[in-house]
Amino acid sequence: MKTKIKKTLAGALGIVLIILLLLFVNSFVGNPVSNVLAKKAAQQYIDANYSELDLQIQRCAYNFKFSSYYVFVQSSTSQDTAFSIDVDSFGNVLRDDYEYEVANNFTTFRRLDEELRRIAEERIGGKLDYDFEYISLRFVKEADFMKLKRDMKLDIYDPPLPLAIDVTLFSDDLSYNKIAEVAKALEDLLKQQSIPIDEYSIRILPLANKPKNEKQAVSWVNALSISCFPANRMGEENLPQAMARFADGVSKTKGNKDE
Repeated sequence: MKTKIKKTLAGALGIVLIILLLLFVNSFVGNPVSNVLAKKAAQQYIDANYSELDLQIQRCAYNFKFSSYYVFVQSSTSQDTAFSIDVDSFGNVLRDDYEYEVANNFTTFRRLDEELRRIAEERIGGKLDYDFEYISLRFVKEADFMKLKRDMKLDIYDPPLPLAIDVTLFSDDLSYNKIAEVAKALEDLLKQQSIPIDEYSIRILPLANKPKNEKQAVSWVNALSISCFPANRMGEENLPQAMARFADGVSKTKGNKDE
């Protein structure tokens, strides 16, 4: 009798532990039933609100931070029409981020930004005799994304928004003379390729800080840099001095804002 009771208690304890384990796992990855409900709710929501966009559900995943599911949808006719729909565990739609991602042209910006980075590597990487750690072409921070057009093609020779060149390199020479030298080399190269630039951002890292392998983090300790230097000032007679003053002015402006 006692043995039977012990087996019953052990079985009950095992069931309780399994339930607790399932609840624990569910809190992090959700469950298949709610996943199906989320997809179904998202499809109904699409049919009711975005039927003209030809949206297709790409994936559904659980967001444990908000205890909800996000259903990622993508248009079959527009590469820039892609956003998420948030659904709770009971199949109720909470919100979608169409306005932020698509209507505000953020998906378009993100696609073009990735394309700019690829172009920078192709057009600059290996073309100049500097030890570059990072090379990027990007839209300037003040750019108005509403000037972009959904699914537009990038014309690098006539970009829809002003462009900036942003590089980081290693060198034993941490001076504004070196920064000016790199900036002029970039200017000449990009002019040869008819790529218009509005701003230059250059950071020099001590060569001694260069990582020994890819797993080692890059240190910016003792780096020298200039950010958002206007292209229309690249012709100044004493460019290193102009850059030093510009960087000092930016630093003082930031300091005043922080006080």
